[in-house]
Amino acid sequence: MNKVSRGFKFVFDWSLCLLPVFIVAGIIDFRFHDYFWPGLDALRPLGSLAMFDLFSVASLFVWFLVAVYLVAALFVREIRPRLGFRWIYLVLIFLAAGVVVSKVSYVGLEPVIRSFYFQVYINYISPVLMFLVLYFGLSGKGGEGREGRAKLFERFQRSFLIVFGLFGLTILFKYFLGVLPGGSVDYLDRLAWPYIDPFFEMKAESANWLSYIFGPTLVLAVLRGVKKIFAAKKVAWKSLWLEGVFVLIAGLILLLTKSYTGLAVTGLLCLYLLFINVPRTWKKYIVAGVVVLMIGFVVTQYNTRKFQILIGNDSQETSLNRRSQIYTFNYEAFKMYPLEGIGPGNYQAFFRENVDEILPEHGIPEIELPPHPHNLATFWWSDLGIFGFLAILMIYAMTFFGIFRPERNEYFVVVGYFLAHGLLDLPYAMEENSLMFWVFLAMALVAYNVTRPQVKTGRKRKSL
Repeated sequence: MNKVSRGFKFVFDWSLCLLPVFIVAGIIDFRFHDYFWPGLDALRPLGSLAMFDLFSVASLFVWFLVAVYLVAALFVREIRPRLGFRWIYLVLIFLAAGVVVSKVSYVGLEPVIRSFYFQVYINYISPVLMFLVLYFGLSGKGGEGREGRAKLFERFQRSFLIVFGLFGLTILFKYFLGVLPGGSVDYLDRLAWPYIDPFFEMKAESANWLSYIFGPTLVLAVLRGVKKIFAAKKVAWKSLWLEGVFVLIAGLILLLTKSYTGLAVTGLLCLYLLFINVPRTWKKYIVAGVVVLMIGFVVTQYNTRKFQILIGNDSQETSLNRRSQIYTFNYEAFKMYPLEGIGPGNYQAFFRENVDEILPEHGIPEIELPPHPHNLATFWWSDLGIFGFLAILMIYAMTFFGIFRPERNEYFVVVGYFLAHGLLDLPYAMEENSLMFWVFLAMALVAYNVTRPQVKTGRKRKSL
């Protein structure tokens, strides 16, 4: 490799490792730019309308990453795409078809918070572009570059844990010391920072948002830690410091959010990773530990209002009851528009216009009208119709077979967080959530190509 190729490879590799930095920067930019740096509005194409602005720090970096990759791939053989049939390509074709169909059939409803182009760009175009760069750049052509791609994959994961670990420390710093802008907790005393709603000044986001960020990342840390402990003959305990620290930070954040779905999904996935990796003699101790943790959780949570609402001792409408109403509405909406869906950004307005007819005794106040269907598969159908629905079903299928087939790919367990939590909520749609979903999907596919031993029998591995 000549100097020019090495230079482009260096720039591309480090640009990839900076991606987590810009995802976090995008969170801060999106929520706090009016508070921290209002003067930058002059540089924004749409002024101070953050909700409509297609160019956050994160999305701009995605375009930078795409440009760097396209140029670098001309000079660096290792990062050129590994073509051939992949099931993921069919997912992308379905998404593209869904975007086209939704544009043709789209009818904007009022009030519209997010435009068609904003919704499609943030949820599908930007994250998919980033996914392709990660997938092609980290997988590469293999051969002599396979070891180098594996090292870059490791650096990328470490960068992710370090950046989000520091972000988590900032969140805890705000929670315990209260020195940063915005509220720390919601009306149920759940950790709900950082967020400043562009339409409601200093309004806290749903606490579930933090579980979307730190739940899957904690699963990644546990996966890495388990592999280091049980895959090696001798454990280098010093090599576990990053995973250990991150688990403590993310675990405390999840507890403070009181996101019971997030906690349950994270716990079950981590338990699965332990069970398939630890020796059989250890499993009884794991079961005992889980029982102790569950008892401790109930004891510490019992007197909280969130827990009392859950068990029916509080008059507040439970989230399960509200979701039951939403899912009934979703089913009826699906029967009305099974092929074309409702249209990107239309769900809340469509709900407002049709809820009295579909749910005549719903009792849902205006302020609580759902902004999304509280289900990942239904959301993709709502936005992109039947093609979006087929795309997410394929990802569910890929993840299931990736986890449970004999030659399993445990990185799909991390993707499984989004899919499992997505049965009851929507760990998607916000810019950073969409980006992280596709980041972890790329990790799973890259792990299959990069971290597995080469097959020398001449038999081709089944592709995902």
